[in-house]
Amino acid sequence: MMDQTKPRVGAAKPSHHPGEEVLLDYAIGASSPAEALVIDLHLEFCAQCRRTVDDLLAVGGALLDVMEPAFVSPQMFNKTLQAIGQNAPTSPTKPSPIPRVPTFAVGWPAPLRDRVTANRLKQWRWLPAGFRALRIPMSDGDARIWVMKAPGGRGPFKHTHSREEWTVVLQGGFTDETGKYEMGDFVSAGRDEAHHTVAEPGEGCICVLLVRAEPIYTTLPGKLLAPFVRI
Repeated sequence: MMDQTKPRVGAAKPSHHPGEEVLLDYAIGASSPAEALVIDLHLEFCAQCRRTVDDLLAVGGALLDVMEPAFVSPQMFNKTLQAIGQNAPTSPTKPSPIPRVPTFAVGWPAPLRDRVTANRLKQWRWLPAGFRALRIPMSDGDARIWVMKAPGGRGPFKHTHSREEWTVVLQGGFTDETGKYEMGDFVSAGRDEAHHTVAEPGEGCICVLLVRAEPIYTTLPGKLLAPFVRI
């Protein structure tokens, strides 16, 4: 049985966490695929939030135990079995070769590493000023997942958002007007919250971002570079 009191990745002890309403949506399966991936990554680092999710699941299970069972007609049951039969493979398929994990993703948490490997993502996209980006394909219609790598002492120009943005720190850390964020921390930037993030000196920072709209840059240099760094 996995020890819920220790981080699964490194020795991180995050100080910034998702709200309970976000964890509740995750626990009951109401999160979108992109949201669930970001929460999965935070949980890889955070024993505290894993315990919260376990508690929420326990409460949900207790509620199910006292609920009256719903009636399901025999016709619905038979239709379900027929649908399963129609989707069953009719002949064995040759297994696909197992893709290799790219070198840059070897140390990443399993939920992200496995998705990078399954999608056969092999290289970063290079951006101005030494930044790198990696788009993670998701099925969400309006949400995008990016892995962003920022050199030490640098960060995107000051910007705000028209929709909420989520971030989880994978390596290193960064600071902005609201504080310091390190490995495993979860950050939610709401609408109209202007900030200027700067990666830690030295190793810099690697973060996973969930974005639902392009950032809105508030300085002239940012506005000029915006067309070249679209995320």
